[in-house]
Amino acid sequence: MVRFATTPDTSQNDDGQHSGKKRYRKGGGKWTRSGCLTCKKRRKRCDEGKPSCHNCNRLGLTCEGYGSMWAAPLGPAAHVFKHTEPAKRRRLSLSPAPSTVSIASSGHASSVAESSSAAVSSSPLTDQDDLDEPDNCSLVSGSSNNHQLVVASPSPSRLISHLSNLDSHYLQYHMEMGSKLLANLETDDNPLRSLLVPRALSSPLLMNALCAVSAAHFSNRSFNSGSAEHEGTNYYIDTMRGLRTTLTKSQKGSFPDDGILAVALLCKYEIVRGSVKQWAVHLDALQTLVTSRGGLAQLNEETAEFVRGLFIYAINVATITTQRVIKPSILGFDNVSTRKLDIYIGYTEEIIKTCSRISDLPHLHSDPLALALEVNAIDTVLRTWASTKTTYIIPKGMSEASLSRLRIVADCFRDAAYIYLHSTLERMATTPAPPSPSPSPSSAFRSPNPEWSTLISFPKQLAIENLVNRVREQPIENNCEFSALTFPLFIAGCETTALDDRELILQTLTTLEVSFGIGNVKRAKELLGILWGGDGDESGRKHWVDVLEGLGWDLILA
Repeated sequence: MVRFATTPDTSQNDDGQHSGKKRYRKGGGKWTRSGCLTCKKRRKRCDEGKPSCHNCNRLGLTCEGYGSMWAAPLGPAAHVFKHTEPAKRRRLSLSPAPSTVSIASSGHASSVAESSSAAVSSSPLTDQDDLDEPDNCSLVSGSSNNHQLVVASPSPSRLISHLSNLDSHYLQYHMEMGSKLLANLETDDNPLRSLLVPRALSSPLLMNALCAVSAAHFSNRSFNSGSAEHEGTNYYIDTMRGLRTTLTKSQKGSFPDDGILAVALLCKYEIVRGSVKQWAVHLDALQTLVTSRGGLAQLNEETAEFVRGLFIYAINVATITTQRVIKPSILGFDNVSTRKLDIYIGYTEEIIKTCSRISDLPHLHSDPLALALEVNAIDTVLRTWASTKTTYIIPKGMSEASLSRLRIVADCFRDAAYIYLHSTLERMATTPAPPSPSPSPSSAFRSPNPEWSTLISFPKQLAIENLVNRVREQPIENNCEFSALTFPLFIAGCETTALDDRELILQTLTTLEVSFGIGNVKRAKELLGILWGGDGDESGRKHWVDVLEGLGWDLILA
């Protein structure tokens, strides 16, 4: 069993202040904080030779250099997590839903504070969230997690001794594994580490939220993970209680950045867990709280950048698969000309915003002229789009290979947008338009089943073929950029009838589920299983939107 590497107590506070008492080693050698990581772990004096210390060279040890003990809590040689071939997996029953922890109104006169309280009120599990794989998903069942995560009991660094063993366990898992798998690109300045971890060390509220996400992700990727799932729920409840307390103490416009980041992490928690309801509550609360602060411009720059990327990605992708009404955008989202390539959005921002426009097309059903103009505008955006169209600041540590994979993902999103556009118009052509209280003049000329798809310049079948061929050629499991492919794979699976395509799509979704541990991938597979299982029904094959509505799911494929 592999255990956590530990780091020694340097007898200094986290802020770097000395205790006032000099420490000397038994043999008279001075104990220094600036020695190499290897000597620190061995609790030996370091001669601080460069590029590697002479003690390590003399003993034949690998000198791990002079980096920050916190910035790299586990040395390069410390393989904390390993993949194993597990025994046959047994089905686990989920923990019962915990009692609801509501965040009631704090009594502020401000209506914003009251709405924030109501919006954040929720329970981590609902009847519809607490779902297992449907029995009728024969195409989905049998997909095995071939690589399961096995981790020993934690032995945390004493440099973070103010944390509990469990906190340290999930924090180090987040640093070593989770943060690299929960973003669509990995950089030296990944905000899941560089922004969240330092803040969480001084904020119990944010630490609880971070550990909730980490435990949920650990649960998805580890064998026999019932305890991690339960621990994640407990962290979730503690976060909700902390948010209630923070709301009570906060004056109008003063809700702290750490609280806003905690709510953002609750959105991630629900997505990681595979929620089909609660994510929307937190996303709405996030928007309300940022608006109460006066918009993104009032937040710390790094916090604003992180929240903006998460919100734009989540809210636009969410509109594809849910009819839930979500409030207008947060102030200041688009007041940026040049920005960093975002860890969630990558090169897809214009595409996912266009998908949100596609989701609004049914509202124009009773006005054929307006519908035709909007379809033409959407088609023009997709036809002229290019990943190089917008200028981005490339984050430190990104390779050209990683950027190339991001462009491939963006191309898959454009294919998916074309498929989604065709699918939406085909459903509208077979669905009666709702009565309009004030019909437009053009509605008098509406045909019963207009061929709206003829307005699109790119055929649906060609878009499906392009997407499937791109996916077939990529090493999905080894690169976090491809973790964003859930929506493209899902929409292609909904619209293709080719068995080979379906098999590849299912295999790739399973690879995403196993490799990256995002619970909503499982929901996408479940829905495809239901949809494909209905192909032979006498009543005819249902549209995937109708299946979603029948299930009552607010699915999000972010």
